[in-house]
Amino acid sequence: MALTSLYSFFGAGLAFLWLLAPVTALPVARRATSSSTLVALQFANVLEQLESTFYAEALQKFNLSDFTAAGFASPQIPLQQFQAIAADESTHATTLMTAINALGGQTISGCTFNVSSLLTNVSTMVAAARLVENVGVSAYLGALTLINDTVISTAAATIMTVEARHQTILNLLAGGTPIPQAFDVALNPSEILALAGGLISGCNLGIPANVPLQLNNSGPIQAGTKLSFTSAALNGTIPSQNLTCQFLAGGLPATISQPFTECSVPPNITGPMYVFVTNSSQPLANNIRDAATGTIVAGPAMIFIDNQQDALAMAARPGLNSTATTNGSTTTTGSFAAPTTITLSPPTPSPSTVTSSSQSWMAVTTTISPSQASAILASMPA
Repeated sequence: MALTSLYSFFGAGLAFLWLLAPVTALPVARRATSSSTLVALQFANVLEQLESTFYAEALQKFNLSDFTAAGFASPQIPLQQFQAIAADESTHATTLMTAINALGGQTISGCTFNVSSLLTNVSTMVAAARLVENVGVSAYLGALTLINDTVISTAAATIMTVEARHQTILNLLAGGTPIPQAFDVALNPSEILALAGGLISGCNLGIPANVPLQLNNSGPIQAGTKLSFTSAALNGTIPSQNLTCQFLAGGLPATISQPFTECSVPPNITGPMYVFVTNSSQPLANNIRDAATGTIVAGPAMIFIDNQQDALAMAARPGLNSTATTNGSTTTTGSFAAPTTITLSPPTPSPSTVTSSSQSWMAVTTTISPSQASAILASMPA
């Protein structure tokens, strides 16, 4: 572990600083860094600190027997991956801090990261890690649009590609499809804070957050599932018939729009989807420049559609497969379902200045039974 950490720091860390060398070697007065670039790096650093704290506390809390009980073929499979990811996130945070200071900026200090509700058990932790890593990739994609220096954007992209590898591993460990879509989705910082802002308190991020959107569904989420939401923004000020439910997934040119009162998961999509509520039926463009973000009332929330068996995920975590006993022998059936879905559910909207640790989010988990998994598969086209 020590050798891995040293390699991560001196390898990835020095590589990032080497990419920044043309910038950091010059006085700030000779090469000014835009405010948006510093905001992007500062925001990324806070998210990396959040991830680092999450993994450090998870590794401290859970032991090998906990991973075995969660259905993994060997506890070393998830443990090694979480140790490697934790080392990466710590290195990212340290390196970003160094880069921000070298560019004449100041890191955001005083943040507290409230992740205990995500660590109630291994299944909840793995589901939360999957959400955090998928959100992290979207955050970096969005942050790149704020960086107007190609050297710095290239350096930041070297972190984003590693976050995408984490995303793939966590999709697998959660029992989903490791690479569900050919494209990812970029989100702007305000949208990211609607998802993760409630885990951060005690510091001023300087970024206004979208009003969070909480998913109320307690059962499995598949194509055709009608969704129900709670949000401080859904208070009757705008009649529900004037609201629109918008689904965004990788590769779509724009969101799939539905009347809010008939909000159901669209067909033919596997993997993560972001859900927004807007006051317009106009679809949101799947790019930060052209999206009509002024119409967003709440969100996004994030959902995962796990509707395909994946051989690698099943091999890593066979305990997710349902079993049947016949004549005293136990056999694995053909049904599949990732057992735990998770949403980060804030009781109140996240403000742009987070100062109270009492504004914590809670993990909402749903266990899918073998019979539910079989019903889902039976409803799918051959």
